[in-house]
Amino acid sequence: MKNTLKIGTRKSALALRQTQIVIDQFKLYYPNINYQIIPIITTGDLIKDRNLYDIGGKALFLKEIERALLEKQIDIAVHSLKDVPGKMTIGLKIAALLEREDVRDVLICQKYKSIAELPYSSVVGTSSVRRKVLLQQQRPDLNIVTFRGNIDSRIAKLLKGEVEATILAICGLKRLGLFNAQYCHIIEILEMLPAIGQGVIAVEIREDDRILEEICSTINHQLTWNLIQGERAFLEYLDASCRTPIGAYSQYIGENYENIQTDFMLSDFEGNIITTHREIGKTEKGREIGIKAAKRMT
Repeated sequence: MKNTLKIGTRKSALALRQTQIVIDQFKLYYPNINYQIIPIITTGDLIKDRNLYDIGGKALFLKEIERALLEKQIDIAVHSLKDVPGKMTIGLKIAALLEREDVRDVLICQKYKSIAELPYSSVVGTSSVRRKVLLQQQRPDLNIVTFRGNIDSRIAKLLKGEVEATILAICGLKRLGLFNAQYCHIIEILEMLPAIGQGVIAVEIREDDRILEEICSTINHQLTWNLIQGERAFLEYLDASCRTPIGAYSQYIGENYENIQTDFMLSDFEGNIITTHREIGKTEKGREIGIKAAKRMT
């Protein structure tokens, strides 16, 4: 058993908070291990003035962390699952998923409480192509601009009036204690299907590390793990990039967690053709559900 566990993550406030959540889970089972957080500045954090899809996609939030993991500078890595590509880096794997939190998106706006209420041609900031095409579908008149940075900085820009509104995930806002009902307005799932893996914290390890695989298994939330398989298989089969507007949301239906219903969304980059599809199947067939949807939608 290791005496010290070195945990790598992004240097952002949200990433550090999520890593502490993981550590708190580990401590329930391994209170005698020392836990050391290793903050790592990623390329995605450094380049803030361009769209992610122009500079390499969300993988830029993982590259330096995964390199440190492969080179054994850290023992495990903690990510937001929605930032993890469908096809994993060779030699690495997801070893645990924490229980999924609220997956919904939130409209951040001081004056208006919904997308429908926004005045004609309002400026809305987002860096997500998924959110962009779904906004355009509802409101083609909106002026959507690139809006990157951490949660704090984006809210600050909005409060300064740089944009009329922006959209963020409720889970990140709540983890940082930044959800404010005065200007945070929840968007329901049917109005804006979430990103694949949204609301889930993932723990990544080296594929051949059996000791850490066993340690991580103790904090894995199996019900969340089962739900995510279809979403991730959909992403992996399509080899979707940051330029792909894509979303999915799985939930259990019926009793005893035996069946899963997953809603999928796929669009071209411009948002001209948005396809949605629903699959229902047995929980143990999660990956098959995702692959079936991907084949049907392409």
